[in-house]
Amino acid sequence: MRVACLGGGPAGLYFAISLKLRNPSHEINVFERNKPDDTFGWGVVLSDETLENLHNNDPVSAKAISDHFAYWDDIALHYRGQRLISSGHGFCGIGRKKMLQILQERASDLGVKFQFESEVSCASDYAKSYDLVVAADGLNSRTRDEFKSHFKPDLELRKCQFVWLGTHQKFSDAFTFIFEETKFGWVWAHAYQFDKNTATFIVECTQETFDKFGFADLTQNESIKICEEIFKDHLDNNPLMTNAKHIRGSAWLRFPRVLCEKWHYENIVLLGDSAATAHFSIGSGTKLA
Repeated sequence: MRVACLGGGPAGLYFAISLKLRNPSHEINVFERNKPDDTFGWGVVLSDETLENLHNNDPVSAKAISDHFAYWDDIALHYRGQRLISSGHGFCGIGRKKMLQILQERASDLGVKFQFESEVSCASDYAKSYDLVVAADGLNSRTRDEFKSHFKPDLELRKCQFVWLGTHQKFSDAFTFIFEETKFGWVWAHAYQFDKNTATFIVECTQETFDKFGFADLTQNESIKICEEIFKDHLDNNPLMTNAKHIRGSAWLRFPRVLCEKWHYENIVLLGDSAATAHFSIGSGTKLA
């Protein structure tokens, strides 16, 4: 069977690995518009349950992921000067770039072929020459849009604004939620370590608070400075960082909730964020689970 995988993110790569493990004779080609080491996120969170699923499916890549993750068992909640701890959860964080490297190497070892910096236009073109087309082309899936009358997607921008940042304040002891009350309303953060020196730091607030701060009219650096001031008691003088210079403006977003009535049409299948999204506060490795 000839398979075209449109998108080389975690979902597309892990699908290619899984299919090769089940039948090495399948010809699988992954088409990715970015370079092999391009990534615009920070860390990825996986739960204990997801790690177990990965190990049962492919112990080789599961071990490689485990060798590079930061693990914690607690969730810490900071609210009005209190630090509340909930234990026994079991999560790990790994850098998105490191995960991509691990999955790319594993897929290549199994015989998967890659075409990086390859812009995909129409899935229907691939459907003519491949037995199966797997559209792992992300949140803004062109495939989902091309066949929207069949997939019947339901897209909704959620109400809160958020910005995805990083910091060298590691938050190594717990997955951390921080709530700070400002003169313009509540602003909160989701923080977790994903390598020896770095943590993801997602800042979120309501649209009303966002508007009062004027974040939409600020540069990324101006926006970051305000966030650093809001969360200064938790950052230990570590700056917040962005790797979203490719995005114009302040880089704040509203979370797009995606649901599709159908995930397949003829020989085309949606996978990962193209088919459904889970909010970053509860995602927990949904792309791989």
